[in-house]
Amino acid sequence: MSRLVVVVPIVDGARDRVEELLRSGPPFEIEATQLSRHEVFLTDREVIFDFETPGSEPPIALRAEDPALHVAAESWHAVMAGKPRWAVQAFSWRR
Repeated sequence: MSRLVVVVPIVDGARDRVEELLRSGPPFEIEATQLSRHEVFLTDREVIFDFETPGSEPPIALRAEDPALHVAAESWHAVMAGKPRWAVQAFSWRR
């Protein structure tokens, strides 16, 4: 399994707009990816994106020239309070 967790700080008061962006779904065709799981968590201060794929390949490889990504990037830029951070797994437990 390969996993990528990205933490994106959001502007104070932007939670409603972020929820609206998230309702639109990902800016890529999720069924066309190798993802086995994708979850998004939201707090008042940040959004946490969790991408998981089987095997050791990177969880996401998106085409930079895809126009949908540019539109999404512009929309997200307005609600971001800083640069995204990559989180590393520090502990995991599964039954």
